[in-house]
Amino acid sequence: MLMSLIHLDGENVGFSSIDAIHVRGILEPLIQVLEQHTFFKIFECKINRSPNYRITARNGYSIDSINMNLVGKNPGQGFFQRHLKRLYIEEASFETDEVYKKRLDAISELGCVTRAAGMTNFTKYSPTGRRFYDAKNQEFVCNLPQYCNPHWSKKEQEKALKEHGGENSVSYRTFVKGEVVEDGIAVFDMERVRQCYLEEKIIKKFEITKDNFYNFENIIIVDKPDSIDAVFIAADIGETAPTEIIILFKNGEEFKYVYNITCYGLTEREQPDIFSYLIETLKANVVGIDTTDGQGRAIARTLVAKYGQDNFVFCAFNEKISVDFERNEQGNIMFDSDGNPKYKEEFISEWSVKRLKSLLYDQQIKMPIDYKFDKQINSVVAMSRGGRTIYEVVSEEDHLFAAFRVFAISEWSKNSSVLKQINSKIYDKVGVI
Repeated sequence: MLMSLIHLDGENVGFSSIDAIHVRGILEPLIQVLEQHTFFKIFECKINRSPNYRITARNGYSIDSINMNLVGKNPGQGFFQRHLKRLYIEEASFETDEVYKKRLDAISELGCVTRAAGMTNFTKYSPTGRRFYDAKNQEFVCNLPQYCNPHWSKKEQEKALKEHGGENSVSYRTFVKGEVVEDGIAVFDMERVRQCYLEEKIIKKFEITKDNFYNFENIIIVDKPDSIDAVFIAADIGETAPTEIIILFKNGEEFKYVYNITCYGLTEREQPDIFSYLIETLKANVVGIDTTDGQGRAIARTLVAKYGQDNFVFCAFNEKISVDFERNEQGNIMFDSDGNPKYKEEFISEWSVKRLKSLLYDQQIKMPIDYKFDKQINSVVAMSRGGRTIYEVVSEEDHLFAAFRVFAISEWSKNSSVLKQINSKIYDKVGVI
């Protein structure tokens, strides 16, 4: 944009990104240059930050910010009444068809030069994917891996491999190699998901690290609302990654997502203290824990020893779950040779996504705006491998989405149960009372 300011007198330019935070993150450093750099002071730029950014220079050049507002009630409305000759788009991979159609009506009568930038975390059939694969655009596409950066090193590569879970993981292929996952199909219809959002509210978040763990009870301030039926706690346990804990309150058939606690660098001895505090403060009814890895299983054992197993749901994504009875052609339940009913089983990794989709599409989950959740769930793609549908998150992080998958399994497992409050075991000389 600085180069176009110099060379394009009178140009009407737009800058767009997915939300106000991203818009500000790009334009504020630009404004700093315009206000402080000796050369750019020549242009005597006038800057207005509200309600949207507008920068005008003495040569007639102007920049207007356009917030895609993806999680709002009217995404893309900021393009209304624009007549742009040039448009810069940041995080273009997240642009939806709804926003794209409104953007098409925002160009000048002479056309518009568009520069769209971002990662390759898009699907083939999204607006960015269609542009990327259009043969007419091939000479304009510049797609480079991270390791073309002169500062890339063996140390950076080892760090990336650890963070993304190996060279063949979808996230490494996307965010390091710059590959497009061609066989991925977007899983969630974001227009339907966003109908669950409560725009007037923002999710309440808390972060606990090894440095402030000693004071976590004064940092995590949570309350149990009156007149609710049950409290659900669900967590994706991270060993090398953060642990994401979500809290939802059930009222009738509806769940309200209220709290998100993220734990960084806590050990398997420290994390049970966080769960115990939440269980006892909120008088929780159901706790779902990701037990796919060893740290999750260790935390689960500690909590079961303290509270018993009845109110816990253990979610190992590499295992199966019973989802229905096997039935014959007449619709009757089938039994094995011992007289036990036969069950249909699904992999938890797949069933959790299907169940979560059902809860969201039926608007059984209501939630304040959570940009982290929106970004992750918008990046879920489905791929076929060995006759199975595999779900991957084409995003740098997927832990909050994983916590919602744990919640979906917890809700499924306890759907028809009487949900009693969790209480600590009470011991006497002869055992547990």
